[in-house]
Amino acid sequence: MKKIILALITLLTITGCSSPTNDSNEQTKETNYSIPDTLNFTIFNNKLVLNIENQGETPLNYTITSSKNYVELSKKEGAITSLNHDEIGVTADKQNLPNGKSYSKLYLNINNKKDSIVVSITNFVEQKVTLNSDVVDAEFSKITNQLIYVSASPAAVNILSTNTGLTESIPLLYTPTCISLSPDGKTAVAGHDGHISYINLTNKTITKTYPVSCYANDIVLGNNKWAYVFPAKGAWTVIRSINLSLTNDNEYEHIGEKIYEGNKARLHPSGKYIYGAENGLSPMDIEKYDIQNGNAEYSYDSPYHGDYIMNGNLWFSEDGNRIFTRGKTVFKTSELRSQDMIYNGTINTETNEYSPIEWLDHSSVKNNLYLLLVADNNWIQKKLPYIYVYNDSNLSFKNKIPLEQFLVSKSESNKVFYDAEPFFVFSNSAGNNLFVIVKATGAGLAKEWAIEKISIE
Repeated sequence: MKKIILALITLLTITGCSSPTNDSNEQTKETNYSIPDTLNFTIFNNKLVLNIENQGETPLNYTITSSKNYVELSKKEGAITSLNHDEIGVTADKQNLPNGKSYSKLYLNINNKKDSIVVSITNFVEQKVTLNSDVVDAEFSKITNQLIYVSASPAAVNILSTNTGLTESIPLLYTPTCISLSPDGKTAVAGHDGHISYINLTNKTITKTYPVSCYANDIVLGNNKWAYVFPAKGAWTVIRSINLSLTNDNEYEHIGEKIYEGNKARLHPSGKYIYGAENGLSPMDIEKYDIQNGNAEYSYDSPYHGDYIMNGNLWFSEDGNRIFTRGKTVFKTSELRSQDMIYNGTINTETNEYSPIEWLDHSSVKNNLYLLLVADNNWIQKKLPYIYVYNDSNLSFKNKIPLEQFLVSKSESNKVFYDAEPFFVFSNSAGNNLFVIVKATGAGLAKEWAIEKISIE
C-alpha cells in the first residue's frame, strides 16, 4: 500500500535576535491517506471497489481519472473527512479486449498531490469454434484444405472449409462409425452398422448407400472406386471389399489370410496398398493388403513378433516412406517385402513408455510431426491437453503447444476451467495452421465439442 504524509507546518518568522518560545509553537498537523498499488481484474470478475482511506486529521479532496475508456469509475471526485474512507466502483469492460493481460492506470489528485494506480485486466476470449454435434471420426484433405468429420448426433457428414471457416452438413440415413476420404478429396465413404454411404463432397450429396455384411469398425476409400470395410466383430474375419461402380452384388471377401476384428487401416499414399494395425491381440502387429486389382488381397505382416510396440493404429508420412504407429515405433515402407515394415526408430516422449499416441499428423512443409499423447496413470488413460511437436527427420522433441481450455459457468459467481481433451489434429497444406478437434469431457456442457485453430510460424 502507498502511504503519503502531507505535513502542514506553521513556520515561525524569526526577527532580530529574538528566539521562539514553547508557547508560540503550533502543533504539526498531518494528513495521511492510503490507496492500493494495483487493481487486478481476474478472468472471473469485472467489478472491483477502490478504497481511499483518510488516516489523518486533515480533510481530503480528490479527483480521479482513467487512462483507458474500458475502465469506468462510479465517480470521479469526492471529499473524505478525517479518519474516514470513500469507495469508488471500478468496472472493466472486457468485450473488446484481447486474450491475456491488458494494463491501464488511474490518475489521482489528492489535496494537490498526484498519484496513480496500475490496473491489470486478465481476459479470456474463447478462440475455439463450438460444434453443434459430436465427432465420431475425422479426416483432412490437403488437396482441398477441408476437414471432414462425421457425427452421430445428428447423423451427418460435416465439411469444414478451413479457407473460409464455413461448415456444411450432409444428413446420413444411418449413424456413422467411421469415415475415409478419396486421395483427391472429392468423395468420401462413411461406415455404419450394416451399411456404407458413398458421398460426393463437391455437390454435397449422398451418391448411394450400400448394404454391407458387418459393423464397420474402420473404412478405407481407394482411388479405384472401391471401399474397404474392416469389421468390428467376428474374431478372425475378412475385409469387405465394395465395388462402388456396381449397384448389386458388389461385396467381396478379401483374398488370402484372415484378419482379426477391430483392425484400424489407412490407404498408402501410392494408392496401391492398405496397411492395417491389429487390435485385441498380443502382441499386436501391422500388416499389408494389395488393392491394385480391386478386391483386397492379404500380402504379409511385419517381420517382427513382439519385438516393437505397435499398439493398434498407424499413420503415414506424407511421402508414404514411413509408418508411425500408436506405440511410437516407426517403420520404413517398401514395395519389396524384405525392406517393408522395417524398424526405423522410436519417438521418445515425456510420457510413460507404454502411453500411446492418440493421433499423429505430418507436415512436410514444416518438417514437423504433430502428436496427441495419452498419459497412462495407474491404468487410467487421459488425453493430454497439448500438441507435441517433433522433428520429422530425427524424431527429436521440439516443443509442445498448450490447448485452449473451456471456461464453464456453473453459476454467476462460479466459473471453472476444464482442459480440452484432444481427439484429432491436422495441418493444412501450407503448414501454417493446425486444426484440433477437442472435447470438454466432464464439463456438463450441452455442446462439448469444438475445433481450435492454431497458427504455426
